[in-house]
Amino acid sequence: MTAGKFICGIFFLLIINSCRDKHPNEMSRFTGMWKLDKYESFDSTAGKWQDAANRTGYSGYLLYDGLGHVGVQLIPPGFKDLDNSKNLDSLNEEELRKIVGFHFRSFEYFGNYKITSAGNSIEHYKLSSNNPKEYGTTVIRDFEFRGDTLILTAKELVGGLKARLRWVKL
Repeated sequence: MTAGKFICGIFFLLIINSCRDKHPNEMSRFTGMWKLDKYESFDSTAGKWQDAANRTGYSGYLLYDGLGHVGVQLIPPGFKDLDNSKNLDSLNEEELRKIVGFHFRSFEYFGNYKITSAGNSIEHYKLSSNNPKEYGTTVIRDFEFRGDTLILTAKELVGGLKARLRWVKL
């Protein structure tokens, strides 16, 4: 009877271990800071990924803290050179349009993340964003790791195109 109890105990431990959530281990692969390498769109005619023409020159960072929090910043080319030393009241219409244009083309949010139950997608729940319409929204990205590169592919169309971002671990 003791051998039967021992076998039942081993069997019970195996079942518990197999039911353990594998996502915390997967989440650790995301932890850290990532720098934008490429912003790509899918060319359905050629059947391949290419640099997204409307996002050429973008830069940015992605940060996963390992505790379920994420921060993203994507900025358009020229943003770093923007002269913001003038008082807002002294700006002319052209300067104001330039600043507003940078704001509309930039992309920042902070939120929570989790890996989906299927294990091949990650959800970002936006707690705050530079776009007021995105507060409280969730985006889902398929993910793939290739060495020190994280590829996040949007589930929805971005600007009418299938898009993905390639991030390199810092």
